Amino acid sequence: MTTFAAQSRGDRGALRRVRRRTAVLALALALVTFAAGVAIAARNYPEQPYDWSYVVVSALASHKHNPEGGHWFSAALGLSMLALWPVVTYLRDASAGRWPIATLRAGVLCGVAVGVERLVFVHFSDLVHKAHELLAVGVFVGMYAGVLGLYAHRVRHDRRALAGALIVGAPLIAIGITQLALYFDQRDLGWVDHGWRAMGVPVWLSFAFWQWLAVALLWVGLGHLVWSSASNRLKSS
Repeated sequence: MTTFAAQSRGDRGALRRVRRRTAVLALALALVTFAAGVAIAARNYPEQPYDWSYVVVSALASHKHNPEGGHWFSAALGLSMLALWPVVTYLRDASAGRWPIATLRAGVLCGVAVGVERLVFVHFSDLVHKAHELLAVGVFVGMYAGVLGLYAHRVRHDRRALAGALIVGAPLIAIGITQLALYFDQRDLGWVDHGWRAMGVPVWLSFAFWQWLAVALLWVGLGHLVWSSASNRLKSS
């Protein structure tokens, strides 16, 4: 009986290692795919060089604003989100938090949908009112709520996880503060674009700057959650 139990634990340990390796490889594939799509789309953007500080993420996938490079970003977004599915599965197995996994899966599915929608339709919102905007919000909210929810679950077992949550969530706080400041003080500026640089608007007021930083930190957060999941499992067991 003791030998059987030890063998069973060994089999479960081997399975966890296989799933972890699969998650790491899937995350790497997703990140490389996303980064390549962003790079190619930015290189084909009509106004060169692409101004990361004042041009929002969605402009890269836009048929209107990026007719030559938009399909590259859209395809990369859809494929990278699809590649994240085994990553979310691994995080589900490594965490007892159910709602963060559900929201993370919803964000991934919305990301796939946005990629397909941008490739297939020119103006999807003309067919379904505000459909593109709702899907885009679904990606952002789902991914962020899922990642921060997983961090919140880990904080219960390891207070050091709070640092990761604060770093990943910092752009959200900055977006709230800066957009509130613009609303009360500079509503005449309109939506952020590259013209803000010429007007001398500080970069820290730009929604695009914080949005790109939020995207980057989401990837960092996912990587940290996957990488630290093994040690977290040991501490919580």
